[in-house]
Amino acid sequence: MKTTSIVSLVTAVCTTLALAADGDPTVKQLQVFPKNFARQHLGANLFVFNPANQTFVPTEAAAAWLDDDITTGWPVAAGKQNYLIALPEPEMISNFSVSSRPAEGTISIFAGDELAAPGAKSWTALAQNVAFDSVNQKKLTKPFSRFAKYVLIQTDLADPGPLFSLYLYGERPAVDYNLRKRETAIDARAIFGQYVNSKTAFNLNGLYAQARISSANSPDGFLPWQKGLDDNPESSLTLSASKGESGAVIAYNGVQSVSRIALLADGSPKGTLEFFAINDADVSAVASASVPGAKPVSLEGSVPTTKIVFDGSNSRSNVEFAAIPATKLAVRWTPQNAADTLTIREINTFGAFSMNDYEVGLKPEVVAGYSGAGGKDYKAIAEGPLDPKDPKNVPIAAAPPGSPYLPGSLGFPPNLNGVKTPNIPTPASP
Repeated sequence: MKTTSIVSLVTAVCTTLALAADGDPTVKQLQVFPKNFARQHLGANLFVFNPANQTFVPTEAAAAWLDDDITTGWPVAAGKQNYLIALPEPEMISNFSVSSRPAEGTISIFAGDELAAPGAKSWTALAQNVAFDSVNQKKLTKPFSRFAKYVLIQTDLADPGPLFSLYLYGERPAVDYNLRKRETAIDARAIFGQYVNSKTAFNLNGLYAQARISSANSPDGFLPWQKGLDDNPESSLTLSASKGESGAVIAYNGVQSVSRIALLADGSPKGTLEFFAINDADVSAVASASVPGAKPVSLEGSVPTTKIVFDGSNSRSNVEFAAIPATKLAVRWTPQNAADTLTIREINTFGAFSMNDYEVGLKPEVVAGYSGAGGKDYKAIAEGPLDPKDPKNVPIAAAPPGSPYLPGSLGFPPNLNGVKTPNIPTPASP
């Protein structure tokens, strides 16, 4: 029986994950892709306003809207609602978008330095009463510039469906961050409340995780290829059909244990997308594999690790499989109509990293590049979320009592094909 040494695998993962990208020639040109601050792995959290007691309370949506999986979703509540993104530290923010089912209605965005009820004078309007679909997988047409710790999102939707992800951008590039093991383990639910899904918190394909699309059969070139990994559903990578070789190759930062793939395509594609997990024998060669100009991978005689079949009814899909170590993920597109291409808005992969043990923070060399008050703020972000037990850090209602939030089989309620709407438990009042 073939066995894999868990100790060896974990050691390899931790060692290669810790390798800095100091010698990576791609970092400078990838500065054009901003980091999404609306992520629990950066310390952000989500709350909904309860007008009955004038407090912001935890919401189940946090586990879906703030994770890195483009296919985990939760419905927006109908009518006028107020959602709050609380950042661990003030950040310069400049744009916003969502990834959701289309919906009739409006959305408004406000920024604040202190927590206050909706309508308070302390909120600064960034965008008011814009059509919801105008920011659905699109950034605001008029960017803003505001330093803020809190972002208030007001929605007024008549018949909303699931929302899959929130996006809050600033001037910080994704490649200024890295995925690393915490010096001391934490209890993520003690910080974020019960609505956390560690399994989809860290996207191994993320630019912050030092992943790169090293080759693609799109003629655009290396920098545009990364639009498939940039945590921005407005941008995309288009693949053509291929047979004996890969249509695209994602190079990981060392050996990663991969067990889930999630993907958002454009339109209603019909065809099969096959995935081949490749584990290079020479781990030292992995870094060079992500350099622009890497060649496609020959897939002759290879058996796919897994696949996603698009039948034209849905643009989002995910697949789970037994964990497998990989340094690359090769992708091959076989359309029903041979001439059809596949436009990938986002492709995510996930492994075994838990928010209890891993974090995303600014690289030490980036932190060292700042000084004064700004440097202090950035250092705090790099060290992780603030202590939630300190009242001045979390002036928000405590998480409701109850059993841990277990979303069950990922795919997440609601049904992604839109057949059913889930019954959403109402959080108990604190």
